[in-house]
Amino acid sequence: MLPLTYLFIGSALSAEFSPHAHHMAQALGSDLTHQRAIPTPAGERLTSYGFLPYWISDPLSLDLDSLTHVAYFRVGLSSTGVPTETSGWTNIASDLVAAAHAVGTKVHLTVAVFDDDTQNSVLGSATHRTNAVTALARLVNDFGADGVNVDFEGTPASQKANLVSFVAELKAEVDEVYVDTPAIDWSGAYDYDELAFASDGLFIMAYDYHWGGGSPGPVSPLFGGSPWPSDYAMDWTLDDYRTYGAPDDKIVIGLPLYGREWPSPSDAVPGTSSGDAVSHTMANAIERAAGYPARFEETSQTAWAFTEVGQLWYDDHATIETKLEWSVDQGVQGVGFWALGYDGNDPDFWAMVDSYTVITTTEDSGAPDTGDPDTGSDEPPPPDTGRLDDTSEPPVLSEDSQDDAEEKGSGCGCSSTKTGAEAWLLLPLMGLLRRRRRA
Repeated sequence: MLPLTYLFIGSALSAEFSPHAHHMAQALGSDLTHQRAIPTPAGERLTSYGFLPYWISDPLSLDLDSLTHVAYFRVGLSSTGVPTETSGWTNIASDLVAAAHAVGTKVHLTVAVFDDDTQNSVLGSATHRTNAVTALARLVNDFGADGVNVDFEGTPASQKANLVSFVAELKAEVDEVYVDTPAIDWSGAYDYDELAFASDGLFIMAYDYHWGGGSPGPVSPLFGGSPWPSDYAMDWTLDDYRTYGAPDDKIVIGLPLYGREWPSPSDAVPGTSSGDAVSHTMANAIERAAGYPARFEETSQTAWAFTEVGQLWYDDHATIETKLEWSVDQGVQGVGFWALGYDGNDPDFWAMVDSYTVITTTEDSGAPDTGDPDTGSDEPPPPDTGRLDDTSEPPVLSEDSQDDAEEKGSGCGCSSTKTGAEAWLLLPLMGLLRRRRRA
């Protein structure tokens, strides 16, 4: 196991930063001509949903105006539905809401529960659900925030209907509710169509296809197929959601701003691992990879490098752009990111995000608009809808938070012996990859 500081302190890695070349979106048959002028008034855009972990340094310096929603991560719940670890939210909520609303960005509070016992207790009791709904609504509404993000991961299949009830009950008390859902629902615990109907959107955690305790490979492969399984990729996941009734206008495709480095004896692809992966923010992964020959895996549309440790697989600006463009072209509600600050708070990155999520009334494809001026573009209307410095210290977690982090790490396939802070780097949105089993 590498030392914990290796995860967070890019300056400890003796590699000079140099941007990777654009990764040839010709593989998608696209010429990347989706630049869009910023409209007036502002707000005509696809959903751009970003998670703000509590441990990010200087969170109010983030580029909030490139987002439609910022979801503060997190509060928890007790077994009776009482919110826990609320001080982070109550300390920042007023300032965060003011800063976000000043640029037209909505603020959500994430409620995250990862263990089966608590989910069974809260979801399985109407009284406990009411306790949770009432208290969460108060935490949101008292600060003028806009909604709740429900991050219940590894939900027991027995609570499938109760999770829908909880979301519907919560939606009755706050303006918006979004639900985080897995890339692959192994046990059929998430009722995609009913959750979509009860909520304002499903944030698909389209990453962690290759997890820390497994073999090296792309964290968020765009396409399946050789050399990877055909059903472990973003395109398969979206097809699965559509098959089971999730409408496009309720789908937000979540993209990872992080990578992983597996100890591996060779650069063979697919490769083997001799231990658990180490997690890197996107900014630190780009910097680390710059010291080695750049590599690119065509099927998954993912950057990687073979280091002195092993295989480092990550998304950089170019691969995120390719996956972002594909997502937008699918006609879904929008895209999202785990997690804010992991990009290094790079304005160029967020300008790129804006170029895909901010839309105008005409398709800016380089050709003149010959459509009816009264109707404008053929594009559908938009849905109605920290910075992690290289010198930042790892988050200091309470004993309870350390336990949560290790439990979550185990649930996503990561080693349960990881340090709490390492697990928290990727914590809320990695999701148990659970394949749907339908009768």
